[in-house]
Amino acid sequence: MDNDYESTAAVFARYQKSATGHLRYMLAQENLTKMHNLSRPAQILDAAGGNGLNTDWLLRQGHSVTLFDLDPEMLLQGKERLKRLNLAARCDFVQGSIEETDRFFPPNRFNLIVCHHILEYLNDPAQTLRSLSNVAAPAGELSLVTLNPVSEVLRAIVFHKDANLAKAKLEDYSFDAKWFGNAKLFTFEQIVTWCTESGWTLQDFRAIRVLADYIPDSEYDDEKKRKVFQLEDTLGGLEPYRQIGRYLQFCFKKIQP
Repeated sequence: MDNDYESTAAVFARYQKSATGHLRYMLAQENLTKMHNLSRPAQILDAAGGNGLNTDWLLRQGHSVTLFDLDPEMLLQGKERLKRLNLAARCDFVQGSIEETDRFFPPNRFNLIVCHHILEYLNDPAQTLRSLSNVAAPAGELSLVTLNPVSEVLRAIVFHKDANLAKAKLEDYSFDAKWFGNAKLFTFEQIVTWCTESGWTLQDFRAIRVLADYIPDSEYDDEKKRKVFQLEDTLGGLEPYRQIGRYLQFCFKKIQP
């Protein structure tokens, strides 16, 4: 093996420690508390949950969580950390593909499904959303986070100073995610349509990292991170700013028959 090789799990774990990576998780978790009722213990599926940072947080809130991911190294990282923190007793660890979620779990099992940062990497997002709906409890909820193509237009100008690239990004939804490979971004309307057709109804949405990405990581200290978090928490639910966030976080509820 090449000595310079780093696994996806190792690279991602390093990213999570960066200023913007940390903000991504903090804001998503704050959005969970704003858009979902987490006041009572729930059965939660962290779908494609990677190394379980959201699982960790949800367990600390008193919930029972299933960490579900295809990557065995990611799952191992999560399991080892949760054992060290004495949180593993309320967590199940299941390896499998999110596109076939309903093959691994019975119908109507989960009160909340957390599906963050995976939809744009899937071959069949619509089928995945149907599969997730099948394992959600009646009136169960879905927290869905996806990259926002609107932000790609802004980033082309801010980071590349390239008007032609910005114009192209109005129609080109391809995205090079580096260690995760090539992805395809989806419009707000496309995501809502797929979810509606899959048995979900939109309740609300918020943005993650509206402006934070335009500050270099090297300029962040603890005080700046605190102030930017407060600003982002406000902008995330405020029009028109939530439309241009780097990520969109949706709250869907399962449509009852």
